[in-house]
Amino acid sequence: MRDTRLARATPHPPPVHDKQAALVALLQELKAYIQKTADADVDNGSAIIQSAGVSVKKTPVRKPRVFAAVQGAVSGMAKLVTASAGHRSSYEWEYSIDGGKTWVAVPATLQAKTSVTGLTSGTTVQFRYLAVTKTGQGDWSAPVSLLVK
Repeated sequence: MRDTRLARATPHPPPVHDKQAALVALLQELKAYIQKTADADVDNGSAIIQSAGVSVKKTPVRKPRVFAAVQGAVSGMAKLVTASAGHRSSYEWEYSIDGGKTWVAVPATLQAKTSVTGLTSGTTVQFRYLAVTKTGQGDWSAPVSLLVK
């Protein structure tokens, strides 16, 4: 009778902070075990590999948060929108008309969007925001510019 147990290559588990490396090592061991089993049974090797059902799917990298400023419905208005920071988040908004030297606060919102009115047509305005979540306040975003019409 053949021993079909998977032998561990390392006698001790890897440190907790290295979970990804430990997972990769275990998957490599599993791959080697499946290949060894398939090699031992030449007649059914291909079927053994296919029936193992091992597939690794890449998970998409989280898209960076998009922040945009667009023209509003009326002259002197800007609409600001960003991706949601999560459930029960709030957003603080600011704008600058002097290239980011000074910032003017806009009323905070519970949605990832707001409108700013009273801007002077023909001026370039910079906008920024920060999200506040249950884990705390985030950093200010990189400013985006808009030529107000």
